[in-house]
Amino acid sequence: MFTAVEKEARHTAIRQIIEPNDLKALLLIGDTNVGYGFYGDLRYFTNIRTIFYRHVVVVFPDAEPVLFVGSEISRQAAARSSFVRDCRSSENIISSVIELLKERGISAGRIGVNFEMLPTAWYIYLKGELSHIEWVETHERFMEIRSQRSQEEADSYRTGATLGDGGFESALKVIQSGVTEYEIAAEIEHYARSRGAEEHFTLLASGKFAFGDGNTIPLVYAPSQRRVENGDSIMMEITPRYEGYWTQLVRTVNVGQTNTDLEKIQKVCCEATKKGLEQFKPGKTVKDVVLAMEPYVSSCGFVLKPPLGHICGVDLVEGRVALHNEMVLTPGTAVIIHPTIFTPDGRTSFFWGETYLVTSDGYERLHRTGDELITL
Repeated sequence: MFTAVEKEARHTAIRQIIEPNDLKALLLIGDTNVGYGFYGDLRYFTNIRTIFYRHVVVVFPDAEPVLFVGSEISRQAAARSSFVRDCRSSENIISSVIELLKERGISAGRIGVNFEMLPTAWYIYLKGELSHIEWVETHERFMEIRSQRSQEEADSYRTGATLGDGGFESALKVIQSGVTEYEIAAEIEHYARSRGAEEHFTLLASGKFAFGDGNTIPLVYAPSQRRVENGDSIMMEITPRYEGYWTQLVRTVNVGQTNTDLEKIQKVCCEATKKGLEQFKPGKTVKDVVLAMEPYVSSCGFVLKPPLGHICGVDLVEGRVALHNEMVLTPGTAVIIHPTIFTPDGRTSFFWGETYLVTSDGYERLHRTGDELITL
């Protein structure tokens, strides 16, 4: 999916972790979850999907890396597409890792790991078998490398955004009174998967939306068998993954009749995003974007609360759009901005948003879907 140039750039960057820290090796562990920033280290280095259990790649300073997977099926898949040539199947991955390290004469010194991903049982085993090794946390430095996006990565984001737009348009064709949430999700995901999405993370909610006690629409969650009724609103979080990279489109539509309460809060949400985008440029921080949104939301009589969005990449959440995030925006960084607006009593909330890419002189909105609140 990515070129040899991209591979070499990534592997060269990883050596910037190994050499200055005098690491004898670096262990990168992958798992199957859609998660925070921790799962993507292995995907970034190897360019393979973890579809079952865990994978581990052992990276050396002066030798080819070795990838261990849990089955022959995974080994064959890795051999076809991985940036790592030496792919091995193991029924006991951590034992195989230890055996490899001993074969290479690594019994003392420093080895880099991500302690969020390293299982406790594995750590105890490693400490027992390699008692003179110092285990060093390296994930934060790895994230710094992952945040330096290339043009090839940016192109993956762009394609992924078009899949999200198409999924939304497909949903509009089937949403009506009587359709189930599962059927809506099926249309969204069919569009993306049939056009190259490797997986899809879809959240939905349906119900009546009103300020105060009349609000029954839940927060978005996994779709269910609930059937849409006339007067409902359908909230959709549409999140395809293309060539390893996530994008997200968050939209709501009305069914059968307009909704003045929803229109009011939706306009505040969209305008808040515009205020944030005034600070969304190289050199500014994620915190600056949030600080630009808050005063506007307050002036409208509403409250801005998390979740406000997230930085996305080979993990869906590589960092939060939040006041505590002082990460400096750089060209190539992709951010899903979806401010959540609450009524002052906290009973009613709404969010709406899409993915943006930082460019050299500002930003690029990756989705073509507009901000119109549609009534079907």
